[in-house]
Amino acid sequence: MMARTYFIVNPRSASGQTAKRWPAIKQAFEAALGPLDFALTEGPGHATRLALLAQAQGFETIVAVGGDGTLHEVLNGISEQAVLGYYPSGTGQDFSQTMGIAGQTMADHVKRLLKGEQKRIDVGLVTYRSPAGGETARKFINVSSLGFSAHVVQRVNRSSKRLGGKMTFLLGVLRSLLLLKNHQLRIEVDGAEFFNGRSLIVTMANGRFFGGSMMIAPGAEVDDGLFEVVVVAEMGRLEVLLNIGSIYAGRHLTHPKIKLVRGREITVSSPETAWIEADGELLGVTEAKFQLLRQAVAFIV
Repeated sequence: MMARTYFIVNPRSASGQTAKRWPAIKQAFEAALGPLDFALTEGPGHATRLALLAQAQGFETIVAVGGDGTLHEVLNGISEQAVLGYYPSGTGQDFSQTMGIAGQTMADHVKRLLKGEQKRIDVGLVTYRSPAGGETARKFINVSSLGFSAHVVQRVNRSSKRLGGKMTFLLGVLRSLLLLKNHQLRIEVDGAEFFNGRSLIVTMANGRFFGGSMMIAPGAEVDDGLFEVVVVAEMGRLEVLLNIGSIYAGRHLTHPKIKLVRGREITVSSPETAWIEADGELLGVTEAKFQLLRQAVAFIV
């Protein structure tokens, strides 16, 4: 690990379990590095501000300790010159599954981060309308989606998440079915129309998993320069219930209502208001543009 390293810790992640884990994690790193430079986040958006400040102060490696939302915020506070580390301690841990680091012990994570082996990986950039109406943009590292999945994210982020990632998101799906809505969408991929009709979910996937271990994009690679764009056409409540198991297993792409294409630039327009999420964080609404930023961040693997 590079000498100038800063840890940004979300104590509220994993339903507050990270606050309990952090003293032992800190002690393990300090045994190798000496006193750590770190800060605890205090609310939404704070990790981004801390990352901006840390890099401005000369820290070269920024380590996010928390869930995918914490990683998302830190990503949005660093430049391409920074090195991004991740100690997963969240509810879903979807991105860590793609990176092959989910389920590791504390000792494994400490050893990996201390070793500091880096890989440049792709990042997504989504431009959308904020709830206030202005245009804004955010980077994302895992998956951005819109439609029904964004409503599930909204519900999940209001819940306690004490049941763990998979069960929390599954309950979020079941509860969101009560207000199920399919949106009229027009989707262009690299300048050509790919879909025009009513859709349940659209995902722009850099990683393979979202929604608490749903393998939405089984073929996604974080360094191939392409999104896996998965479009789920209009479905009713019963169809969602009958097919959700195949999404967890990554066997859904043969379904006649599910379409897959790979691309670098996707635009989504709609006469309706469709909500957008990225890395499990609710952002804003359509219209939206998604761009793949090739090898935009150095990630400690």
